[in-house]
Amino acid sequence: MPFFIAVLPPPQVMNQIKSFRQKWDYTETSPPHITVKASSGLTATEDWVPKIEQICRGFPAFELKLGAPATFGTSVLFNTVLCKEIITLHLLFVDAIKPSLQEQKQHYEVTDFIPHLTIVQKNKQMTDDQFFNIKQDAEHTLDEFDPFIVPSVHIFSMNKSHTYTPVLELPLRPLKKRKFLM
Repeated sequence: MPFFIAVLPPPQVMNQIKSFRQKWDYTETSPPHITVKASSGLTATEDWVPKIEQICRGFPAFELKLGAPATFGTSVLFNTVLCKEIITLHLLFVDAIKPSLQEQKQHYEVTDFIPHLTIVQKNKQMTDDQFFNIKQDAEHTLDEFDPFIVPSVHIFSMNKSHTYTPVLELPLRPLKKRKFLM
C-alpha cells in the first residue's frame, strides 16, 4: 500500500486548483497537495509512523507561500513553493526513515527535492499544444495566492480505486501567540 506525506493547502486554494483542473477536463489521482516526503521507506508495516509523529510534535507550524506557475520540462505544471521550513521538514523525515540512496534519487529527495504543488501532469491524451495552453492559462489565473499557515501534514495512502487520499493528519507544534507587556 503506497504512502506519501504532504501538506494540504487551505480550502480556497484547493478549490481554485480543482476548478482550474475541471476547466481543462483534467483528472488527478490525488487532491492538490505539496509532497513533503515521497513513498521511499514508507512501508506497509507502518513502523515509520511514530517517528513522523514525533517529528511533527516538535516542529512548529509555519507559513507557506505558493509562487508563480513553472514546469518540469514539458510534462509537469506546478506552483512553486516559497518556504524553507518545508525543506527542513523533508530532511528530518528522510533522516528518520532512512531510505537507501538509490530510493532517495529515484524519488527526488534530499538534494533533488523541489517543493511544489502539481497543477497538471501531462498524460497520453494531452498534446504539447494543450499543455502549453494550460500553462499559459495557469500563469494568469494561478499566480496570486495569499500565504497560509501550515498547521499539520497528512499521510496519504492509495485506496482500492487507485487514488490517493489523506488517511492521517499529524498536527505540528502550534505557533505561540506573542504576548505584549504594557
